[in-house]
Amino acid sequence: AKQRRKIEHPEVVRRFAARLRELRTSRGMTQAQLAEAASLTTTYITRLENAGAAPGIDTVDLLATALGCTVTDLLTAATAAPDAQAVARAQVRRLAETLAGSADLDTLLL
Repeated sequence: AKQRRKIEHPEVVRRFAARLRELRTSRGMTQAQLAEAASLTTTYITRLENAGAAPGIDTVDLLATALGCTVTDLLTAATAAPDAQAVARAQVRRLAETLAGSADLDTLLL
């Protein structure tokens, strides 16, 4: 059997992985929700967050858009703790969008 060799990525990939996870969790998103919003797979998001893959610039742009931030925000280390109110708003917004897309009229009128 052929042995699979683990690829060691540069430090920048590990820093990107940590920042991606930090931004995703600060927005109350699961890996699956981020994957769906960015049109990627959950497996790929997991690999990115574990520094097991180095994304292309097009993927960084997709992730930034899905996270509601800029590419620069995604590539820059955080300087402040996430705003709890902003996180709650983002969670409510995603819930409302999900509900609006699948609920019947009676449910929507609640």
